[in-house]
Amino acid sequence: MLSLVLVVGGGAGVGFILRDKGDEQAQEQGKGKGATDPSTITVTDEEIKALLDQHSKALAAGDAAAFTSIFDKKNAALVRDQTRVLANLRKMPLSEMSYKARQRDGRAEDSFGRGVKFTQDVAFVHRFAGIDLRPVSEWYRWTIEKASADAPLVVTKVTGAPPPWTSSGGASKTVYYPGPWDIWPDVTVVKAGGNVILARPQDAALAQRVAPAVAGAATANLAYWKRNGDPDAQVPAGFVVALVKGKAQLGNLFRKTKANEAGVSIGMPTWQSLGDTVKIGGTRVVMDTTSAFFDDAAGISEISKHELAHSLIAGLDSAEFSLFGKPNWIVEGFAEYVANRDRPIERNLRFEEGRAYLAGQLGQPFYGGLPDNPTWDSKGMTSVHYLMGHLAMRYIAERYGDQKLVAGVVAAYRANGDDSEAALFKELGVNKTDFEQQWAAYVRRALA
Repeated sequence: MLSLVLVVGGGAGVGFILRDKGDEQAQEQGKGKGATDPSTITVTDEEIKALLDQHSKALAAGDAAAFTSIFDKKNAALVRDQTRVLANLRKMPLSEMSYKARQRDGRAEDSFGRGVKFTQDVAFVHRFAGIDLRPVSEWYRWTIEKASADAPLVVTKVTGAPPPWTSSGGASKTVYYPGPWDIWPDVTVVKAGGNVILARPQDAALAQRVAPAVAGAATANLAYWKRNGDPDAQVPAGFVVALVKGKAQLGNLFRKTKANEAGVSIGMPTWQSLGDTVKIGGTRVVMDTTSAFFDDAAGISEISKHELAHSLIAGLDSAEFSLFGKPNWIVEGFAEYVANRDRPIERNLRFEEGRAYLAGQLGQPFYGGLPDNPTWDSKGMTSVHYLMGHLAMRYIAERYGDQKLVAGVVAAYRANGDDSEAALFKELGVNKTDFEQQWAAYVRRALA
């Protein structure tokens, strides 16, 4: 499953693209409001920047006393939690990390000598070394208080910042929060070739067992890309994978939403992407180790290849807004094909379900058309729709070749979501009506 930027639920998980204007334009709040009355309390942008610069330097130095000095000392739990966050972050192989100001809300100025209290959204800008194409950001919401004009700023509460619009459906209620460093008591970091696996300490042995599968999946996918993809396209050389147990945990890492997948690749926008052709700077893969895929080595390899296939080409996404997102049959079909291309379709776990679909035994009959996004998650149909996307990619590869398949998928990613299908078909030199007729005949033969 791929989740692009703010995660929107459903089998395909494609979501709204986050337009991070806060990092592209200066905030106007608090500028030029220097107080002349000693009883006036005003929090300026310069004060916020100084606070965040101090916090960034403490993180880089690993100085726990300095890092926690900005938090309310009367709130022992908050100080303890932030001490743990620092310890966890220091374990991450990050080449860049800093805190940047976004918007703030509330009473940041008072003319009567009363203390002020407001919320300040803060971006934790970071980059996994050798993995992320660009720096990306996780958003916090800090509650900040200032007791008097000459008192320091004190952070009294830390939560995840909500997206800059009203979330609905399966959309994440936060912006890439929480990371494992925020909510796990400790983090085990396991290297898997050029990849990083993050797990709770109690799952360290499992992470070691999964590492060869993740490394093998990354190697296989990158080799496939090298044979068939554009050599000048920017794709990652490694991936970040986090292991969780159960759907509750799956929906509560790098997002806050209700999860129903076995795994997800969460695309994160490039920080300060204005003028940058790479709009998705990095991804975070999260996999549920209680899913059936983790019953054996073959399943772990399959889900790893699938999710890393999403992550492999995420940086090529145009990140243009569209109502329903890019077609799931392309997005999920490509990942399914990459994960299963070396096995005959008869050995696919969804094969018998596909035959039942053709026999009219599922909730909807097979009418010979590609599944569309609005009906993708119709009751009892999500799994077989994955298979239909997979078979579409198999058909393209068999008829046009893998290089043409990759070129078509990349064209779909680079196009606006509403134009993705047309971009793929243009690359193949066929119209949709003819393609569907040819593909439907192929499906009937493959599942006979």
